[in-house]
Amino acid sequence: MLNTRGAPPRLEVLAVRYGEFTTLKSELFHDFTAYGEPDDEVTMDYYFWVVRGEGRTLLVDTGFTPEAARSRNRTCLIHPVEAAHAVGLTPESVPQVLVTHFHYDHIGNLGAFPRAEVLVSEREYEYWTFALRTGTATCGAIEPGEISAVEDAHRSGRVRLLPDRTEIMPGVTALTVGGHTPGQLVVVVEAENGSVILASDAVHLDEELEKDRAFAVFTDLDDMYRAYGTLRDLSAELDARIVPGHEPRVTSRHPPAPEYPGGTAHRLL
Repeated sequence: MLNTRGAPPRLEVLAVRYGEFTTLKSELFHDFTAYGEPDDEVTMDYYFWVVRGEGRTLLVDTGFTPEAARSRNRTCLIHPVEAAHAVGLTPESVPQVLVTHFHYDHIGNLGAFPRAEVLVSEREYEYWTFALRTGTATCGAIEPGEISAVEDAHRSGRVRLLPDRTEIMPGVTALTVGGHTPGQLVVVVEAENGSVILASDAVHLDEELEKDRAFAVFTDLDDMYRAYGTLRDLSAELDARIVPGHEPRVTSRHPPAPEYPGGTAHRLL
């Protein structure tokens, strides 16, 4: 077990769906033509996650901004900040935001939570801030202004840089696995009421694990495959479900939590 301090806590874990995008498999999977399969449409859903219980709350990622959605042809079903409010979070009440990586759909609304401590992978922070300073940040999935905002927050003392394994709160551990980005984080939740692994973009869609099929966006392909193996091993060790970061079937596996309006929140635990 990753969480070794005392009895596991009872925690609520929500996946909050706020957007969607339909494209082709050939656009989403690395070297798709090598599989010899016909191309097909596939939908990606966009989520952020909430982990809370026993007096603690952790917001995992903050989604994309509506402006970024328009410029990238994504559908924003509800503003992520409004969706956070619908599950009981306000900008003033969120004590910690964990950013799994620096792509636009995970870091877009950090400014809406000005009092929160921001938790990011040390590897992720160093890579992207260096890339911006040196003009080598060529990835189309980043917004330079959003990364600059994290730098500003770091200078003001609001950012905590995480080593490769960090217990965030009892029952909740952040692991840096890399692959998709240099410091891609996953969040492992071990609770009295079950265990889940919030894979974020270490695994976007079920098909990556079911068919050992790499996603098209990565900084290190070997690390991406190693991350798949790490998640499989953790899932078996902890009897934990892996929750991919963009899988539409998350919403059918976990029906909407009825106590939250709008149908955007799905209870994982």
